Amino acid sequence: MVKGKVINLNPTSSMYFKIGIKHYEKGEIELAIKRLRQALELDSKNIEIKFNLAGLLAQVGDFESSNKLLSELTKDSPEFHDSLFGLGCNFFEMGKFKEAKNFLKRYVKLSNNIEFKEAAEDLIDFIESQEEFEKEQKEIEKYSKLLERGNFLLESGRYEDAIKYFKMILAKDDSVLAARNNLSLAYFYMGDIQKAIEEAKKVLQVDKYNVYANCNLAFFYNSIGKEKEMKRYLKVVLESKTYDNKDKIKVLDTLIKLNQHTEIAQRANELFEITREPYFKHIEAISLYNTRKYLKAKKIWEFLKKNFEMPEIGIDYFLKKVNNVIETFKKDTIDYFETGLKFIEDMDEREFRRQLQNHIDNYFSKTVEENGQKIIEILCQHVELNQKDQEIIFGLIKNLPLEKPRLNLQAIAAIVWYVFKRYMKKEKVRQKDVARIFGISQAVFSKWFGDFKELLLNKEI
Repeated sequence: MVKGKVINLNPTSSMYFKIGIKHYEKGEIELAIKRLRQALELDSKNIEIKFNLAGLLAQVGDFESSNKLLSELTKDSPEFHDSLFGLGCNFFEMGKFKEAKNFLKRYVKLSNNIEFKEAAEDLIDFIESQEEFEKEQKEIEKYSKLLERGNFLLESGRYEDAIKYFKMILAKDDSVLAARNNLSLAYFYMGDIQKAIEEAKKVLQVDKYNVYANCNLAFFYNSIGKEKEMKRYLKVVLESKTYDNKDKIKVLDTLIKLNQHTEIAQRANELFEITREPYFKHIEAISLYNTRKYLKAKKIWEFLKKNFEMPEIGIDYFLKKVNNVIETFKKDTIDYFETGLKFIEDMDEREFRRQLQNHIDNYFSKTVEENGQKIIEILCQHVELNQKDQEIIFGLIKNLPLEKPRLNLQAIAAIVWYVFKRYMKKEKVRQKDVARIFGISQAVFSKWFGDFKELLLNKEI
């Protein structure tokens, strides 16, 4: 025994609490929790011990035990408002924002602790912004379902029903541009081109460079033969830079409908590089063929045949087609050079290909032949044609004045297909169904069918 000193061998809650704090300061959280539990066993009503222990338990993720202690504090010591802040923080970490917001708001209302109060207000702001975001997401999800249904009806040819869904969305939120774009398409397919144009222009009032609206307007004006307006919107489409694959596909689809073959090749190849979808490479080959770059087209079809299975396309058919063209002009090419076969054999391959392509370009210079080929290509894009069908359709096309300017080749392809199916194959087919297949309105179909009806329905038919 030490003279003059009395040693207390019974540990107190204060001693355990101080030891626990020392452990906490050293980063020894588990030991700190153990000592604070021991302190609380000796003094179960101590606010400081209970609050700090609750904080440590929350730190290790034991929110259930932490909340139990904090709830006891709110009941036993209602004047100690920091327990409300602790509960708010715990529920926030647990992702239970509704409960967190309730406790934090009570704390802000009752407490004078400036430091915790500012933190509580920041958390409340975050929760409310999250609630607003979730509300918007629910609205978007709701609109998405309505839009999905409207799109299904549009694709099914139920245009009036589709319009109801698109209008329903716009009545609640007129900033949903996808709904207005598809509303304009629905009007177009119903034959109300003026309304279609009006709705598309409403989109541009909000988003001047909206890809879908500009594509639609180019297509609409082309369908009624207004080339100047078509080129205006097509220019915007071609100059727009988009990184969205859906936008890129929309642009490509529009270029195909407008027969802009010189632009199609590059964009189809770009989509192939992004998606590795061989169909885009096939489109590139078709566009090259239509611009009389037969050798490049052949190279692509050979690449597709070697590397991809595409039974639905029939690559052999296209290879045969392009080989027939090249073979047709091989003798002409030799005569054109006037050098004989030996010179051809000695010529650099690149130079030979260049000369051959130039000769083919010069040979095909007549608008009638170009337009006839484009019509066949449009038909091949929308319906299946065997060799015999193509020969019959070629006979029909020869009856038409394809040298005229401002021809709507999409519409001509549609009426040629209709005459072929209805009068030559004797199959039941409706004009509006054919118009839908080729992406034109009933009104446009009727106009061009009226113009060329007598030429197509000759005595032989």
